Amino acid sequence: MHKAITAFAKKRTLFALVLALTIFGAVYGFAATLNVGANALSAGNAAVASCQASGTPTGTYTLAYDSTLNSYKVTGVTVTGMDANCNGKTVMVTLTGASNASLATGSATYSSAGSSTQVAVSSLSATPDAKSVSGVSIAING
Repeated sequence: MHKAITAFAKKRTLFALVLALTIFGAVYGFAATLNVGANALSAGNAAVASCQASGTPTGTYTLAYDSTLNSYKVTGVTVTGMDANCNGKTVMVTLTGASNASLATGSATYSSAGSSTQVAVSSLSATPDAKSVSGVSIAING
């Protein structure tokens, strides 16, 4: 009986080892096929050049009074301080509130025509109460 148990334990160990190696090989193979590039990161890491060579873009939001709520609502964001190198890129903004919770998002395509250094994001996913907005996050994509 002892020999049967020992043989069974060896078979289980061998099976577990073969299974582990098979799973590791499959995962490693899938990871090797993920793309990493300058305009899109799927997984992994790579140096990504920024079109914003100097300075930091800043966002200020525009307000409109809502008489039904007796309060001001955020209706858009103007991003200033953009570099001409970012011409044609998509500028994405996120308005955040308490605990960095997302309150609204929006995007616009930046045009550096006429030496413009700003872009207006006038179409937001929501119009949050100005009192609840505590931050503006900006990302340049493309």
